[in-house]
Amino acid sequence: MEFSTQGKDVSKIEVLNISKHGIWLATRDQEIFISFKEFPWFQDASVRKLMNVEQRTPSCLHWPDLAIDLAVESVICFPLQSQTSHPTTRSSRQAKTEPITQSKSNLRSSPLRT
Repeated sequence: MEFSTQGKDVSKIEVLNISKHGIWLATRDQEIFISFKEFPWFQDASVRKLMNVEQRTPSCLHWPDLAIDLAVESVICFPLQSQTSHPTTRSSRQAKTEPITQSKSNLRSSPLRT
């Protein structure tokens, strides 16, 4: 008996798990997680539609029933956010080199200023 695959060159991709948080997939090369938070159009899809996924090329996932094409790289790199700088406090080096203006005994006896 001989099997023939005509037309499509679709590699095996497997849905490993579907949870309330997202979908785990085993692609040609790796396992990836697609978060419903970052990719909300998958959240309300039926299990049957989520399970029907193809990987036509190493870089593209396709859900024919949902009309969704998704680049593997976009899932791996998501979320694409810029790094925000956080306000910094004095470094330990600055704290050690600043002069002390009051002695400990004066701090205890002086009233609090508001």
